[in-house]
Amino acid sequence: MSSPSDNTGQWPRIWAVFLTGVAAAFLVGKAPAALPVLRSELDLSLFQAGLVVSMFSLVAAVAGLFFGVLSDKWGQLRLAMVGLVLAALAGAAGALADTGATLIASRVAEGVGFFMISVSLPGLVLRLADDRTRQTAMGLWGAYLPLGAGLILLAGGIVIANVGWRGLWLLISASYVVFFAALVWAAPRQQGPASSIGERRVKAVMKTPGAVMLGAVFGAYSGQYMAVTSFVPLILVERAGWELAPAAAAGAMIMVVNTTGNIAAGYMLDRGVRRQTLILVASAAMACGAATVMSAGLPVPLRIAGAVLFSSFGGMIPGSLFAGVALHAPSRAHVSSVNGFMLQCVAIGQLIGPAVTTWLVSTGNGSWTMSLVYLLPMAALTALAGVVLGRIERSQKAHA
Repeated sequence: MSSPSDNTGQWPRIWAVFLTGVAAAFLVGKAPAALPVLRSELDLSLFQAGLVVSMFSLVAAVAGLFFGVLSDKWGQLRLAMVGLVLAALAGAAGALADTGATLIASRVAEGVGFFMISVSLPGLVLRLADDRTRQTAMGLWGAYLPLGAGLILLAGGIVIANVGWRGLWLLISASYVVFFAALVWAAPRQQGPASSIGERRVKAVMKTPGAVMLGAVFGAYSGQYMAVTSFVPLILVERAGWELAPAAAAGAMIMVVNTTGNIAAGYMLDRGVRRQTLILVASAAMACGAATVMSAGLPVPLRIAGAVLFSSFGGMIPGSLFAGVALHAPSRAHVSSVNGFMLQCVAIGQLIGPAVTTWLVSTGNGSWTMSLVYLLPMAALTALAGVVLGRIERSQKAHA
């Protein structure tokens, strides 16, 4: 197998790792696809529906950095393989749920598996890519979540109509057998577990300003993203009277266009565009898009256009952040630890965003416009954190 210094022919393996991440992201998109059916079958309140989405992120919100340290110490491939197995088993268990509480519990277990996978695979991509393509490859990696979530949201309406939401859960779990094999084929040879003590890794990451700000930007972004994209199908079904299949298709389109921003970010970074610029442009577009989506008085086509603006430009944020991991990690041995910290911040945002959004909507007598009380300040916070990150990078460049 090619060494890290001779890996220009590794794109097929990079794509295999990327597609494994896409498959893991099915776990994120399947809940929004099924929310209208879940609310009816399991008699979920709007707040419980928000928990079905957000509780997926509970464990990572508490221990994401721990997963990153574990990946660096135990091995990225090993942890990703365990995560795939756990996600498959938790999904199968969720298919048997007969109450909202048991479904939410299974979602927490799925979240553990998902974050084991997603914290480990970026390090494998970095090891497979060469210096000339690293930022492009990491920009591609940033698209794994919206692409996987969007694809399953698109297919979910059709699958649920034929085999029910439980069938969708089981089909996703079964597919992980194939991706397990693909990952084993694609991954570079594992190096032995690192010898650094986990506590030292945590301290090293937390003492690195750039790594901390990567997490801050990602956390503020992720809460907005999940709060808007997860509920588009529900809004279209319950407020606009759409059928589930077209509502899910619209939600899928909105998620998938996020990939364009991710890929564009890696491309532009490789050509000298500053990370701060991408974050500021994306934050402004997300604020405008969110205001359009959540304004009940606007026609549905305009609200969908606002969601496309929100998601497509928003994708430049994860694409630019993943591409910055190698720059801001204390060392190459800390890459998964930084990814773990970033994903912990993502999980905190994903945990808070949907729950706060549904609470605001509930207190506002069902008005989704109330969600802007949360969404617009988060867009401003994302931009502010991006400015601080930009200052850190200019300082690093000046001292280089």
